[in-house]
Amino acid sequence: MDKLQIPPDLVKKLEKEGTFINIEREQKKVTVLFIYLTAFSHMFKKHDTETVFAIIDLYFRMLHSIVQKNNGIVNKFIGDSLMAVWGLPVPHANDAYNAVRTAIEMRMGIFHLIPELVRIGTVPLEVGIGIGTSTATCGFIGPSSVRDFTLVGECILKAARLELMASDNRIFIDRTTAEEVRPYSYLISIPHGSRPYILKNEKIYELEGIYELSQEFESVRRYPRVIVAKAVGITKSSTKKRKVGLISSIGEGGLGIEMHENKDFNLEIGEKIIIDSRHLSLLGTNKINGIVIRKQELQGEGIIYLKKWDIGIKLLELPEKTKKILEKAIVGRTMIKNL
Repeated sequence: MDKLQIPPDLVKKLEKEGTFINIEREQKKVTVLFIYLTAFSHMFKKHDTETVFAIIDLYFRMLHSIVQKNNGIVNKFIGDSLMAVWGLPVPHANDAYNAVRTAIEMRMGIFHLIPELVRIGTVPLEVGIGIGTSTATCGFIGPSSVRDFTLVGECILKAARLELMASDNRIFIDRTTAEEVRPYSYLISIPHGSRPYILKNEKIYELEGIYELSQEFESVRRYPRVIVAKAVGITKSSTKKRKVGLISSIGEGGLGIEMHENKDFNLEIGEKIIIDSRHLSLLGTNKINGIVIRKQELQGEGIIYLKKWDIGIKLLELPEKTKKILEKAIVGRTMIKNL
């Protein structure tokens, strides 16, 4: 009798949904995400293997928890990479949304891990994320003694190539994924340059933000929000001190920023700040002036128990370009609620 190897996440979904996998090959529309740790090999020059193991274990447990939270499955771990899939065992209308939201939340998770990595004695690793959508052939391969579940399709090849192109915590998606999420996301077209052959004629986009559907707060939320998870420089107007923070969300009501606990840089309600937004094109300006209107202490969840601050920033002036971009969030709000 054949011994079938099925990813544990998929087994759980099969049990939960009361369905099964066809032993014969079948085709399904899927969205695939690959994420890899850049400069992974350089860790071995600084740390022993036990420390390297601890670091990548911390990363992958965090990434895995985010995939599960957004209804995906981790298909496999491949050295310094992780492959996640949406659309198994049954495709859903919001698979592409869940995949790109997962990618953005992964950026948040990486920021949250920084204090723990500093404690270990290493710097945060950057990641590259690639996402592709298409019909793939699903089935079992290998000898009868151990037949392994796998997927074969153009989206797998594209996502794997895109992750290698997307360094510096960027998220690259293929044309099909872009078409599905375009109405409620902010995308930047990537010009043709040095590309792998399979992507030579492909339209590629960088995902910078996506409308955040929050089941918990949707009924009371005044403004739609776009989640971005981009690190920016934050300067206190009074002292000119500067620290790094993470812009977690953008909306007409202002910015949501997360910061690690820092005794030398304590923002208080009413304090004016300057945000260096050169690397966040969604805002449409290189510098944003704001004032702190909310400050809340947060504790991490899951495997991340680190203390951080959730800070609400009211923008003193919202650029016209930003207003136009955020109009898409209103469209996204309607579309995603109907998925």
